[in-house]
Amino acid sequence: MEMLIGFIDKIMPGRKTYLLMVVGMGMVVCQMLGYHQFSPEAWGMMGIGGAATWKMGMDRK
Repeated sequence: MEMLIGFIDKIMPGRKTYLLMVVGMGMVVCQMLGYHQFSPEAWGMMGIGGAATWKMGMDRK
């Protein structure tokens, strides 16, 4: 598990949270326009992913 967290933490340092925010906004727009209906699990993973990357950034400082 430590190796996985380290791998995720080293990819795009400082930008992962913002990337997930942009993807989340894209999901909202896509769903509002009726192109796709995302499952509650997809929304949950987006929230958990954003919180995890935010926490990694806070712990790094």
